Amino acid sequence: MALLDQAAQRLLERLRLKVRPRAASGDQGGHRSEVRASGLEFAERREYVVGDDARKIDWQAFARNRTLSVRTFEEEHDARVFVLVDVSASMTRGAPPKLEVARQVAASFGFLGMNQVDRVRVIPFSDTVGRATPVLRRRDDYPGLEAFLSALSPQGATSFEASTRAFLQRFPGRGVVVVVSDLMEASDWSPSLRQLAQRGHQLSVVRVRCDEDHSPDFHGELELCDAETGDLLTLAVTKDLLDAYRAELEAHVARTRDACRRLGGRLVEAPVEQPFDQLLRQVLAPSLEHL
Repeated sequence: MALLDQAAQRLLERLRLKVRPRAASGDQGGHRSEVRASGLEFAERREYVVGDDARKIDWQAFARNRTLSVRTFEEEHDARVFVLVDVSASMTRGAPPKLEVARQVAASFGFLGMNQVDRVRVIPFSDTVGRATPVLRRRDDYPGLEAFLSALSPQGATSFEASTRAFLQRFPGRGVVVVVSDLMEASDWSPSLRQLAQRGHQLSVVRVRCDEDHSPDFHGELELCDAETGDLLTLAVTKDLLDAYRAELEAHVARTRDACRRLGGRLVEAPVEQPFDQLLRQVLAPSLEHL
């Protein structure tokens, strides 16, 4: 079954990914930024200052108002879009499974990037980053992206710290980084997000969650197996224990959200129980020029 149906693709065709100039490359593509050189589209005039290229002086405007001004232009640049997809074992939970929704979210960001001729790479991660897609930048590349995402299988534990370190080593430069994960890891993500921002990346975190994450159906004496590490733990599950678990999870998500905001990014929620058309708009809205 296709990850994105025709209705979702038609919606995505009308949208544009918002990319700050700092995250765009110098190659021509689908994002506009103002430059003081000949570009693709005239933007505006501004007052001439000493040191400006005299060839850019607007002499027609000077003849009208006797004031020196220079023309600025809008030139289109492309961006590198990296979509990091959590494939750790905890992504199997939920109905539908969190990984299934993560695939759809990743496909949506990839579709947006390819639709505006950006350079898209999708990279799975758990305790490190896995094999990435080749560079995708045309709509014709989309079927290959769907095949890649559909083949991802969940396994292992999450280490966002190790995955970030490996990502920065393998993919130098800057761009847009979208992390799609359930955030089911005890370690603080803030230092790793800071490293990404310091490299010039524009950050978005999509938290794919299910009701079971917040309200596990556990009662009494249980032997629990960690889905990611395989570790066994015997404990008595009480209301106080579940309340403490929820409080710690909510604090972890809040720390991650605050870190994203401080670094100029966003964390958005993607509950798997929500109809996908609603979820898609909710997840993409902060990352779009227009919705």
